[in-house]
Amino acid sequence: MRGVTPAPEIPAGNAPPASPTTTPPSGAAPAQAKSDVQFYYELPFSVRKALPPLRLSMHVYAGDPAQRFVILNDSRLGEGDKTADEVTLREVRKDGAVLEFQGQRFFYPRDGL
Repeated sequence: MRGVTPAPEIPAGNAPPASPTTTPPSGAAPAQAKSDVQFYYELPFSVRKALPPLRLSMHVYAGDPAQRFVILNDSRLGEGDKTADEVTLREVRKDGAVLEFQGQRFFYPRDGL
């Protein structure tokens, strides 16, 4: 073909990391698979035992991260906020929340999934 320059090949070990700010062509937020974070019931026993009871009573996902929040254990949390029980909301996803407790990140699905 004329006028088309093939893309240079990059050896697999030297591939650049994917950009975390890449968005799909539709402009929607990128969907993230739950598999990148373990489910809460997959946590080590010692962490599950110390984990306070979790009650997710509201889950709000919006395209703008500043508008995302959950109500967890009667506390309204935005991304980065922490409950009185030291559970941190790391991320609000369409299908649940990524929480952190004692250095362990885990996925807590919203009801109905």
